[in-house]
This record gives sequence, C-alpha cells and structure tokens, in this order.
Amino acid sequence: MKATNRSAGLARIFSPMVALALAVAAFAPTAAFASTAANTTIVNTATVNYNDAGNVAQTAVTATASVTVTLVASLPLLSSPPAVPGASQGVPTVLTYTITSTANGQDTYTLGSSVVSSNVGPATPTFPASIQLGGTTLASAATAGATSILVPYDGNVSGAASINGLVVGNQIMIGGNPYTITTITKNASANTATIGIGAALSAGTAVAAGIVIGQTATFTVTVPSSAVTTGSSGTETVTTTATSGAGTTPQATPTVITISRPTLTVTKTVSTDGGTTFGATATAAPGVSLVYKIVATNTGTTQAQAVAFTDLIPQYLTYVPNSGKYSTAAATYSTATAVADGAGGYTFSANTVAFNPGGATGTVAGSNGVLILFFRATIN
Repeated sequence: MKATNRSAGLARIFSPMVALALAVAAFAPTAAFASTAANTTIVNTATVNYNDAGNVAQTAVTATASVTVTLVASLPLLSSPPAVPGASQGVPTVLTYTITSTANGQDTYTLGSSVVSSNVGPATPTFPASIQLGGTTLASAATAGATSILVPYDGNVSGAASINGLVVGNQIMIGGNPYTITTITKNASANTATIGIGAALSAGTAVAAGIVIGQTATFTVTVPSSAVTTGSSGTETVTTTATSGAGTTPQATPTVITISRPTLTVTKTVSTDGGTTFGATATAAPGVSLVYKIVATNTGTTQAQAVAFTDLIPQYLTYVPNSGKYSTAAATYSTATAVADGAGGYTFSANTVAFNPGGATGTVAGSNGVLILFFRATIN
C-alpha cells in the first residue's frame, strides 16, 4: 500500500514535467531541408521482387516517378554606390552597381532608378531595362581549399557549356566571396555538374549542401548633370531598384551626387608705371602708356572651361600692337607670357581686344584658379 502511494506521488510530481517536455518538443524547430537548384529532376524508382509458384525468382518489376524542381524567386542583393561629392555641372555621373542573385536558378531582374533633385534641375537617369543572372545550389558541401564545387544537373543536354544560366567567365558568390567560373562539366548519370572556380576556396569557407550559389554582376546608371538653380551647388539623390517575382530590392542607402558649378569673378585694374603697381583708378597725362590687367577668378569648386575675354578700347586710347600677355597664376606684366596679335587665340580687331585661348589655358581650376590678361594702350 505504501509503495502504491509513493508511485502515485511520483507520477503526480513528474507528470507536469513530462507534459512540459512534450510541449517543448512539439514546438521545437525541425531541421530545414536543403535547397535544390531549379530544373533538377528528382527520380524515385520502386522495385518489386517476386517468385513463381515453384519459388523461382522472377524478373523484378519497377516503376518510377519524377519531380522537376522549379525556380523560387528571391530578392537579389544590390549594392549602394558611395556618395559623389565633387561632380561638375555639365558632366554626367556614372554609378556602378553590383547585383547578386539569391535564387536557386536563372532569373531576370527588372531594374529601375529615380532621382530627387535639390537646387538643380530635374534629371532622368539611363540604365539597362533588366539583367539576367544565373544561379544554382550546392549538391554537396564545399570546404576551404577546393577548386571546384558540385551542383545539381539542370537537365539541359544541349547546354553543355552552361548550368542554370551560369557560363564560364561568370562571377559567382560562395561563402560570401567572389569566384570566377573556369569550367563546367556535366554528369547526367550522377545528376550533378562540377563547376571549376580556378582559385581555392578561402580559408574558413565551409558551405553546406543546398546553399544558393548566385551569379554576381555589375551594371551602370548614368545620371545627367542638371544645372544648379541658385548658388554654387545642388544635389541629385539616386535610388536604384531591382525587381524579381519575390518583390523589389532598393539600394540600402541612396547615392547623393553633389553638383557644383564654376563661379567666375572678374576684376580690372590699370597701371601707369609700366605694370609695377595697379589700381582700380588712376590719373595720367596724354602720351602715357597704360597697362590693363583683367583677372578672372574661379571661386567655385569645379573647373570653368572656354574662358574668354573681350575688351573694347574706348575713344582717347590707342592700342599698342602685340602688347598682349597672359598668365594662369599671379604674375606681373613683365613676368607674364607674351602673345602676339593673331596668335594663341589673342586678337585685336575693330578696337576690341579678344583672348580665347581654349584648351588648358582657357580652363580655370576651381577653388580660386585664375586666368589673367594684360595689354597696353596709350592715352591720345
């Protein structure tokens, strides 16, 4: 009687514990099945053996069933190009994106890109309409040091040089690292294919069977440079997307392009002592040869091109032939570079001095770059 009571007591004590254990087991996660590449054919054959009435073995009979794995669309990985802080007005910016497939087969991704402008005009980027990427999965685990991986056979007999859209020369991601496909060898009887990757898998790489091996590739988005509305700079904020059957992946961080325009300021001074000292005003008697100095300074952050001067010689002055000189740095008249009338983009015609050197001379760098023009004229 005592033994019976003790057993009943233990049962009362442990029953809740057993129930809790069973509840935990019921909700514990089960091991996930490994992924299988699209287009893989899974064949299951059943065999039945039997004997006749005399107990003599007869030829076994078989029956098979096959299942072809379908593509499972997946959101791709999309990079975010870094900000572009020093874009020049008038020069388009080309952004390079990396996109990586995470699908179990070949899939097509529709691309999109938009620009939000601030203090610049609107901009419409250009980019490919779509990009197609191959993909597969590992048929067996890949480990560090291996120079090839084993993947499922895609059933494409005629496509010996490709496997699920992957071809020699494509770049694929294995364990987070990029590798280039060097060879593809199919083994239909084993229902597998071997992909050579040239370089050995990086140390520490251990990728389980069923892991997706996706192609990674690049594409570009060209963003035109709109004109800055006011001030010296504005921004274009670019967001690019890739869409598959699983949805849309936007770049994680929009790319901000800062567009700057050149800003020229001009000063004109005159010297009555042959080019030693200059001032905004001066006094001089008839017959004095004046030296004029025109300085174009670029206070913007981007270069100004095709900078050109024109200066009308007013009445009561006579231009001194071949007196033109120029400099691309602070200089005096005596140290500047001489330029003859009709040469190097420098002319005098119809009482007008003109200097349009073009090329490097006519390009004034940002951040206070200068182009200086000197010439002489005599008071009548």
